[in-house]
Amino acid sequence: MVVAFTSLEDFIRARTGDLLDTVSRTVVHFADLPEILRVAATMGAMKAARARADMVKNAGQDPAVLLQEAALHVASTAGGALQISRFSLGYSGSNVSSSEIAQIITAFHAKDAWNEITLIASRCGAGSMPLKAAYDQAMQLRHAAAHRPDANTQPRDLQGFCAQAIAIALGFDIVASRAARLLKEGEAEILAGKIKVSDGLAMRFLDTDSKGFIERREGIARAVKITKDSGEALKRAVKNAAKLYEPVVSRNARGLPTAWVTTDAM
Repeated sequence: MVVAFTSLEDFIRARTGDLLDTVSRTVVHFADLPEILRVAATMGAMKAARARADMVKNAGQDPAVLLQEAALHVASTAGGALQISRFSLGYSGSNVSSSEIAQIITAFHAKDAWNEITLIASRCGAGSMPLKAAYDQAMQLRHAAAHRPDANTQPRDLQGFCAQAIAIALGFDIVASRAARLLKEGEAEILAGKIKVSDGLAMRFLDTDSKGFIERREGIARAVKITKDSGEALKRAVKNAAKLYEPVVSRNARGLPTAWVTTDAM
């Protein structure tokens, strides 16, 4: 349970770092980015870097390089080539809470974070269970497994969370990637206020079938293409989807999402 939950946290932090790199290449002046992102990139990054440096020092390592890199990134917000620190978002504590995931989404100026994550995952075939509640429950199980010697995580709970973790990662990635790209491009609507990403987002699916791998656009039953080779099918689907910034979601024979590519921030 600890490993499963940590894997999801690691993905969220790593992907957030990728998206902060994307936003760093924006044509928009730092002062014109959303206030919550500006605060995260300055005060938030400094506080998180200090906390991480203490952890590094307690582990017997030299924290100087970490602090120097973070300081350079914070200083870049004053002018020159912008590089938003990876510590800006997702590192306020030792674990990534559900509220921090919402903060990450909000910092990219997308609203209704957990509702959007759940909605996108549901549209991809992952079911309609509220994913914030699933994440909070999994965090409790993780803490019990890590700190209580009498903890006994049931196999069904672990199996259930593994499926939920894919849905959470999928929904988070698609929502955050779309918002990050719009910020990078200086889209007027997202700079003016938080937007509901799902309203303007269409997806492309790659479904496994006895015939092969079927490429479909969301809401359209007719196949775009049926391909026998999985690698070739994915390559073709991503190429087609990239023109319209559509995420590509691979689904198994039961219609459950198993993998995805976000073409917004490739």
